Amino acid sequence: MDLIHPTSKADVVDAIRQANATKHRMLVVGGRRHLDKGNPAAVDAELWTTQLDRRVAYEPAEMIAVVEAGMRVGELERILAEGGQEWPSDAPADATVGGVIASGASSPRRLRFGVLRDTVLEAEIVTGAGRLVRSGARTVKNVTGYDLHKLVAGSLGTLGVIVQVALKVRPLPHARRTLRFEGDLALARELVDAVHGSTSVLTTPGAVELRLEGWPEEVEEQMSIARRVAAATVTEDAAFPLERPWETMPIVAEAAVPPSRLDAAVVGEAWGALAGIGLAWVGLGSSNELGGLRDRVRAAGGIAPVVRGPGGLGDAPVAAPQVQRRLKEAFDPNGVLAPGRGWVSAGP
Repeated sequence: MDLIHPTSKADVVDAIRQANATKHRMLVVGGRRHLDKGNPAAVDAELWTTQLDRRVAYEPAEMIAVVEAGMRVGELERILAEGGQEWPSDAPADATVGGVIASGASSPRRLRFGVLRDTVLEAEIVTGAGRLVRSGARTVKNVTGYDLHKLVAGSLGTLGVIVQVALKVRPLPHARRTLRFEGDLALARELVDAVHGSTSVLTTPGAVELRLEGWPEEVEEQMSIARRVAAATVTEDAAFPLERPWETMPIVAEAAVPPSRLDAAVVGEAWGALAGIGLAWVGLGSSNELGGLRDRVRAAGGIAPVVRGPGGLGDAPVAAPQVQRRLKEAFDPNGVLAPGRGWVSAGP
């Protein structure tokens, strides 16, 4: 298999145009942290973005960072920390910024900070047809243009190659606390309702972790409210979550359901569920267990793609398949970018 290591946007354009000319199929690769998400795709080459790793612009006062998509998350964290800020992806340090966006990765702190694609203000993308396009604008309020920068988030590299992004960043909190309770999803829901502005409420088998971040006075008030709900132990400035039991398992599915039906998404003894969000990471011992989980999740109106190990996206009905197919045909008409990896393929 050919390995392509572009060092510029022009190199990416040339590589994709060459792939179109030779009918070669390629897989876009960053930090290799999210390659298990998506269906297996037969490809002739891997296009690595890791040498597109430059800082383009960053002024802390503007709260916008512009970086090339191959920059490692750990390096972005270091740059932003010097300005007292962060990009709340919570991705591994060796993941790439573009890979995190393209995979649609979810943060355990999503309750407060929302989906990561909403932090992408602008993106430069090389489409599967070999066109360099820009979408969005380096302003927080932008209502013009075609939101391609939103479409490529979660597209698994099947529409285009993200080569540069402008990210909305946020101040680092002045206080961080994690409260750990003995309890279940019922307690977690009670905490979501009681403690307004909490960063996350994560349930694992037998325990609930409440994450609080912000100004010290705000966090102290939230802690007081939480302790009226139930007794807890408190940890200061620790990595969150304190426990990730699902990561000990060979297969991890990311189940997404309506928040009120989160119970349907948890099975076994190695999972973590985000109350108020309807998202759960479920660790499984074998592929045989995956079908049962997907049946439960589908009945609850959700999906359960695998994010680590074999299993792909599953066979749940795809939302607006004709729209997704047309997008694939518009941006990658010859199917050179990992055909079959995404939810739909080009063609009838």
